[in-house]
Formats: sequence, structure tokens, C-alpha cells
Amino acid sequence: MYKKMKLEGVAKIEPNELGNPLEEAVDRALRNKYEAVVDKTLGTIVAVLGVDKIGDGHILAGDGAIYYHVTFDAIVFKPEMQEIIEGEVVEIVKFGAFLSMGPFDGLLHVSQITNEYISYDEKNARLVSKESSKSLGEGDKVRARIIAVSLNEKEPRESKIGLTMRQTGLGKLEWLEAARSQKTEAE
Repeated sequence: MYKKMKLEGVAKIEPNELGNPLEEAVDRALRNKYEAVVDKTLGTIVAVLGVDKIGDGHILAGDGAIYYHVTFDAIVFKPEMQEIIEGEVVEIVKFGAFLSMGPFDGLLHVSQITNEYISYDEKNARLVSKESSKSLGEGDKVRARIIAVSLNEKEPRESKIGLTMRQTGLGKLEWLEAARSQKTEAE
């Protein structure tokens, strides 16, 4: 889930930035330090929106930089357990599909796609159900629920998000629309 948050941090202004306007230098320092950082409690800081308050500067002995305590606004993305998300399939592999959702990719394991048996069609890079011949491929839009979250602060690419589509109202958007149409026709 995306959230706008007010955060506090420290901006390090290097000596070569000292001739520039302070707010611009602080904004640049915050973007370099905090954007794309993964934090287990916050999630991923997607963007620094702007500086709210700049405190007094501090100089450390032997360091030419000035350190400012800063309050700033940021957009963060944190996948929450049981949250329903919509994403796009970006990769199909033998054991499931990877969905792009914000700055992360989540895994939709074959056992979590439908209640039917799913097989991997390597030639067409698709996952196909046995009984109803539903298929899932790259570029498909789906609605899924987050069932597992493990964020890795040190190696963000190693973060793991598990997804399911085996519940009512979840699945490939085309499947959901077809089911809705059939229900409307039956009434």
C-alpha cells in the first residue's frame, strides 16, 4: 500500500554543495540517501516529496560536510498481509508467475492460482489449468491477495512476497469479468 508519510532524517551536505541554496542541497541529499531504501517497518521509500523543516547544521571534527536534522515528506510502499492488489504478470516460470506490484515483484505459486491442476506450457510461456483451460501469461492483469511478506533491508532484490488468487473475487481480470457477465445473464 502506498502512503504519504512525514519522516525525520539527517542530510549530509558535502563541501562542494555549500554554494548552492540550502533547501536544494538538502533535497538532493535526502533523495540520494533515502529513495529506493527498504526498511522493514516503513517499506520502500519510493520518492522524497520535499523538505518540511531544516534544523541547525552540525559540523564534525575532521569532516568538511555539514549535517542537518531534517523533517520531510515521502511516498512509501509497504506490502501488507491480506492486502488485495492488482498487478501485471511480468514473468512465467515452471513453478508460478511473478507479478509486478509497485517497487516489488510478488510470487504467485502454481498451487495458489486456482483450485484446478495447473501445468506449465513452456513453448508458449503460459500456465494453463487442466479442466477449464484458463491460462495465465506475461502481460496479464490479475487481482491477488498478499499472504506472505519478507522484506530484506540489506538486499532488497531478495525480498519475498507471496500471493494467492484462490479466493472469491480474485484472479485474472478477464476471468473475473467473464464470471460477472455469466452471473448477470443468469439473473
